[in-house]
Amino acid sequence: MAVPIPRLAPVTSATLPSNRFPSIRSCIMSPSSATGRRQSWQVNGVGGVLSIPVTNAPEPPARRFLHMCYCCDDTDEAVDFLVNVLDMREVMRNPLHPSDGSLLGIEGEIVSGAAFVYDKRGPRTSPSVEVQEWVSPTVIGTPMRDATHVGMQSLGVAVPDLADTLNRMNAAGCTVVAEGRTDWTDRWVTVADPTGTLFDMFEDASIPAGESRMRHLRITITDLETSLPWYRGIGFEEVARHEWTTGAHVGVDQADASASIVRMRLPDEPCEVVLTQWNNPRSHGRHPEHANQAGLFRTAVGVDDTVRSYEEFLAAGWTFEREPRQVELSGTKVPDMWICFLNDPDGVPFEFVQRPRSAFRP
Repeated sequence: MAVPIPRLAPVTSATLPSNRFPSIRSCIMSPSSATGRRQSWQVNGVGGVLSIPVTNAPEPPARRFLHMCYCCDDTDEAVDFLVNVLDMREVMRNPLHPSDGSLLGIEGEIVSGAAFVYDKRGPRTSPSVEVQEWVSPTVIGTPMRDATHVGMQSLGVAVPDLADTLNRMNAAGCTVVAEGRTDWTDRWVTVADPTGTLFDMFEDASIPAGESRMRHLRITITDLETSLPWYRGIGFEEVARHEWTTGAHVGVDQADASASIVRMRLPDEPCEVVLTQWNNPRSHGRHPEHANQAGLFRTAVGVDDTVRSYEEFLAAGWTFEREPRQVELSGTKVPDMWICFLNDPDGVPFEFVQRPRSAFRP
């Protein structure tokens, strides 16, 4: 997108100047427990094994999914697809602006913006897709396509008439990657949108016509034994376990393919995380490292008090990528939020975002 971007002086202070508008304003906290003992989560085959299990974890803080981040080079194109093909609605937008990239682990200044797209129940009920457009640096790489590669794979979306939605997806330039069935779904169709980002599509006749529901975030992991304590620790509860004896529905064509699945959810909202450990062929690789990676990159969960959770988890041996910061989403009605980042054992970024339960419908 060719737009003139104002150049700003380098940021040298932890607190960004308030005259940057629109801006993300960051204030770095220095919790008293910041020097506490840290424990690194390491996965078999990726730097060793998890050597010290977390046994003194504090109360799990996560209550619900807030958003899944979809990185691209054109917000309008992605939003048009989500709204006009998947029957969601855009609720708010943080316009393109320069800001301090350290919030997302990037040194120096970045230029980006984001739109927040929800199902038609709205932001007090559903999680959102945060469509983040990257201008500087530009988006890199391509969305995940290999189901056995470790990392965020796909968003699961249910619609009332799957055949109709697939026809509209085809007309919009989408590609069916694979389809099949599982023991907890009827028809499962994996579709790549026009940017290559994957969606697992299902039918649910109970959903009102002209609407959709976000059902899951599918993540390929290296090892369930390592990942499950981490996910339980932040607040996910186990829904069910499954064994796949085929990978055809997600594009794994190997005849003897197999995977072990654990579906989990947070207490206040039914959207699930589908943790997938591939046994044959084995899960491989690691989630991408750079925040401007094309496709699905990070996700956010709501907590009551970000700084308190950070301090308690840090004292219990958990590792965070960055300390809590206060963030302003200019151009939206969302109040300033405290945010901090931590990665799952395979490097998938999670945000603790301070949003009280009173901000949502029961």
